[in-house]
Amino acid sequence: MLHERTTIAAAARLIGETLRTQYAVDPAPVFVKAGIDATRLDVSGARYPWASMQRLWLEAAGACGDPCFGLSVGRNIRPTTFHALGFSWLASRTLLESLERLVRYTRLLTTAPVQLSLKESDGQWTLADRVMQRGIPGADDISVDAFLMAIVGLCRQASNKHFCPAEVHLRKASGEHADTYIRSFECPVYFGADVDSISFDKNALEAPLPGDNLELALVNDRIAEEYIEALDPSTVSTSVRKLLVELLPSGDANQQAIAKQMNRSLSTLQRQLAAEGTNYKDIREQTRRELAEQYVREGRYSLSQIAYLLGFSDQSNFSRAFRRWTGHSPGNYARAPRTGA
Repeated sequence: MLHERTTIAAAARLIGETLRTQYAVDPAPVFVKAGIDATRLDVSGARYPWASMQRLWLEAAGACGDPCFGLSVGRNIRPTTFHALGFSWLASRTLLESLERLVRYTRLLTTAPVQLSLKESDGQWTLADRVMQRGIPGADDISVDAFLMAIVGLCRQASNKHFCPAEVHLRKASGEHADTYIRSFECPVYFGADVDSISFDKNALEAPLPGDNLELALVNDRIAEEYIEALDPSTVSTSVRKLLVELLPSGDANQQAIAKQMNRSLSTLQRQLAAEGTNYKDIREQTRRELAEQYVREGRYSLSQIAYLLGFSDQSNFSRAFRRWTGHSPGNYARAPRTGA
């Protein structure tokens, strides 16, 4: 696991730009107070300690005197702020796929103790942002405001400028600025919630995007994966994922076989994966789904070949799993429009 929690430096750059352009505040002394080395702002892929970023959110909000500063930062989002994830977001087939990529590559943005989850219920998809460990009081609220607003911003860039969520729930208590939140998100906003979350209409999230480009999305996925692995290439979950890709075609990619390949006992492997916030079943499911979607959209393999490559006993079992993952048959998924390709 990472020894130091970090956040991508592009977030700090966006904070500085927002201070300068929207509030006429010189960001330099703000960075100094927060302990941020401004010389690294323009270094591609650079990162800052999470604790320093927490201080920066508070110092920046205090410097401009705007309690809704996080919303302003989020509105200024651009794809490069999210590194490769921003580009794969815009090239995704649907906004649902964009959000799935966000959940998958959260560690690219931050290794802070947060946990994103995406679930469907009652005609809506809800992205929940759970803070597993509190940081500096007040900083979490500001950064969450920016994060959720940034999600809406990227959704609008990928679909249309009028796109808006169905509702937003925030842990922070309601205050005199509730109307600002409603105007910003253009939907109902509820305060005092148990968890920060943003919900979207199911049909809107699953509609095809005009920028759908599989090749571009996959290229940036690989960049994101390599970036994350470079943060800590020794993580157990990364090793398990690589072994799964190698062993799935053999049909011998069970947990015991993986543990043996890694020279660990089964209980040790399970304990180490749990320490990284995951488990073998989830990694196997995610790896199979990612490969399945890639193989089906590329069209280089028959369904029976894909079933073999992913370790399914037969094509029908693969097709049932694919429908469970995507809500579509492999054939319909492959024929879906790709206007950006």
